[in-house]
Amino acid sequence: MKSRLKRTATQSSGRKPWPMLLAAAISSAVVGFAQPAYAVKINSATFGGVTARALGPAVMSGRIAAIDAVADDSNTIYIGSASGGIWQSKDGGFTFRPIFDDHTQSIGAIRVDQSNPDRVWVGTGESWVRNTVSVGDGVYRSDNGGETWKHLGLEDTEHIAAIRLHPYDSDTAWVCATGHLWDDNEQRGVFKTTDAGESWEKVLYIDQETGCADIDVDHGNPNILYAAMWHFRRYPDFFQSGGETSGLYRSVDGGNTWQEMTEGLPEGDLGRMAVATAPSRPGTVYANVESDKTALFRSDDMGVTWTEQNSSTLVQLRPFYFSELVVDPTDHERIYKPSLSLGVSTDGGETFSSLFSGGFGGGIHPDHHALWINPKNPKHMLLGTDGGVYESRDQTGHWRHIGTLPVSQFYHVSVDQQWPYNVYGGLQDNGSWRGPSRAPGGIRNKDWDSVGFGDGFWTFADPTDNSIVFSEFQGGQLRRVDTNLGEVKEIAPAKSGNEE
Repeated sequence: MKSRLKRTATQSSGRKPWPMLLAAAISSAVVGFAQPAYAVKINSATFGGVTARALGPAVMSGRIAAIDAVADDSNTIYIGSASGGIWQSKDGGFTFRPIFDDHTQSIGAIRVDQSNPDRVWVGTGESWVRNTVSVGDGVYRSDNGGETWKHLGLEDTEHIAAIRLHPYDSDTAWVCATGHLWDDNEQRGVFKTTDAGESWEKVLYIDQETGCADIDVDHGNPNILYAAMWHFRRYPDFFQSGGETSGLYRSVDGGNTWQEMTEGLPEGDLGRMAVATAPSRPGTVYANVESDKTALFRSDDMGVTWTEQNSSTLVQLRPFYFSELVVDPTDHERIYKPSLSLGVSTDGGETFSSLFSGGFGGGIHPDHHALWINPKNPKHMLLGTDGGVYESRDQTGHWRHIGTLPVSQFYHVSVDQQWPYNVYGGLQDNGSWRGPSRAPGGIRNKDWDSVGFGDGFWTFADPTDNSIVFSEFQGGQLRRVDTNLGEVKEIAPAKSGNEE
């Protein structure tokens, strides 16, 4: 106790704050005063005794890219994060544990083999390809419920949008590989395995610039598949979604051969497409098609002909980014469209309503990218957003936020001069936050405070006054926050008089 009091008194006397003293101590121990820094060799033993500890937070959670669960035991849930790996719950989402930390942390797809729930397939590399998206290294499979994983190759795909399994043959699977975002590559398209991933055949391939955006299997006949092929490219200052090689394809022989479907679909260059079959009515399939007039299309003859159903704002909103369709497992007329908000149609797509007004209603975080509906009980749903996972038990009537997933994406991290020091960070779509480096009994969600808004970027405490925090967010905006008074001021430089 005396040493702690003495150290605190020393800090307040005007000497160097403790982070600077700590840095000096490390420099002295590692470099030594007598030798120049360039003479020191850093290896794995240099910091071998330093271990990482989790600080959180889970209060705002973070970006979710994929969800699946065991149909016969919906308490067993798998959550795939955009950059936080895979988390498993066996108690219906009250507690989670990370099960993929030894592998790639960016997840694109998760698929549970419902005929053998211990077998779980994972495609790495988030497919919602923003300019800050992380890449993956192929496909993995677990045969013991996520305890251990085997890498199955396709490591150069970088982004995998979906995995589909044969309902009667656990060794047969199809992988929808989006491929590289920034450059050409050949390991993209649709891949098929008939030996549980020991070998792969590329069964649908267009060219080095066109990957697979989505795939689904007809629930009445697993030999019938639909695949959306997407021409795209990310540039430093531009994103190209669409081209003449994009198209919607169908196979009637298990994916061995494919035919492009065009009758009733838009002409000209197409962009990203989502495709979803109706589990309760084989032969009915929906597609959200990005084009000059982005719209939802429906086919009731296994894709031979298509009819435009809807071109509302919810359907058209950023289709390259919000490209997900889910059909209710027991009602072929009920369709869900995750987007800024969650849209639902009860008349086969002719009309849609937004469940959360403006994307923020009912406390639900906007930007929805993953939706799981319990095939045995469609009132039970799990929704993945940029703010974490939400659960409904009454078919969207009420939702609870699962605040136990610490998968927030930190763009930048800083610390202040207090003791114990606080950690600051800007988060993807979740503002800026401050939390303690230590707390009695461990750090909890309630120990974290919001100190910024929007997409948080650089966040710093004033080095002379820890109650003042500066936080940046999109558009070059900057705020000064007085955490004692709750006062917020916009302090971004004003435009000059000749700027419009």
